[in-house]
Amino acid sequence: MTTQESRLMTIARRGLSLPAETREQIRKIGILCRPQVEIVHQQRADQWKLRGEESGGAHQLLGHYVGFVSVDGEGLAWLQRVKNFLPNGVHAVVIANELVRVEMFRYETTYQLLISRHWLRRGDKERPELKSRILFLGRNGSLDTELWGKDAAFRGGAMPHFYARSGELAPPDTTWANATFKITEAASCCGCRHSHLLEAGISSSSPVPLEQDEQQFEFEREGMPA
Repeated sequence: MTTQESRLMTIARRGLSLPAETREQIRKIGILCRPQVEIVHQQRADQWKLRGEESGGAHQLLGHYVGFVSVDGEGLAWLQRVKNFLPNGVHAVVIANELVRVEMFRYETTYQLLISRHWLRRGDKERPELKSRILFLGRNGSLDTELWGKDAAFRGGAMPHFYARSGELAPPDTTWANATFKITEAASCCGCRHSHLLEAGISSSSPVPLEQDEQQFEFEREGMPA
């Protein structure tokens, strides 16, 4: 494996590679962005899943945000909505068999975009292996529109222009167009307190256990007058 291949594998697994000075500036501004995808085990169902946290936000100077969509680019339902006193933190949690992570970093009008797919590969071992693949990696995309300020009306309908080394336009595949619009808006949402990609709905990974349902019924019966 070459050095370049190893570097790309690390990015696919961990997220955008940002200089230490940039990460420190993000921390000082008060933006908490968690691109990590974790393997979790559901004991009752005895099954392994992936867990992601939609998080981040923006300041006028910069923005850093990560969210998740399905493998066909459609919206996913969050398992848990998270509300914090401080803005630009964790907004929602998702649990799924497969995830497509969408991460963006913005410095003024220059953007970095990573879209990666994550899934579990089950083998002979009890714990499955996390597999990751880069679907799109855009460096130094440009968008002169100030979505965090005077051009806020264009949020949700604008995305950066990314170019290949040859100078040709190199946008993400159309499958990821809607997610790219949303993540661009999120990376310009100053003092963000809401989710931009994960949606309200019924998560396929949050069934009510039968035992818990029966216990609740017993509690209700005990509280009824004779």
